[in-house]
Amino acid sequence: MAPPQVKAVDTTSAGDCFTAAFALRLVEGETSLEAALEFANTAAALTASRPGAQASIPARDEVEALLAAR
Repeated sequence: MAPPQVKAVDTTSAGDCFTAAFALRLVEGETSLEAALEFANTAAALTASRPGAQASIPARDEVEALLAAR
């Protein structure tokens, strides 16, 4: 599955964000591996589109909005 197309500004923490978002969806009971991966891919893409580390991590509603727009 392809992540959303974004302009990469800073990839610092994108991998950490992916892992956290993926784990979050699994802990919440997501049974579709594909859906959990898509959520994590989207969160990481948003992170890479912003400068910084912690400040670049998107809020859940931002991830869900981008998923809905796809």
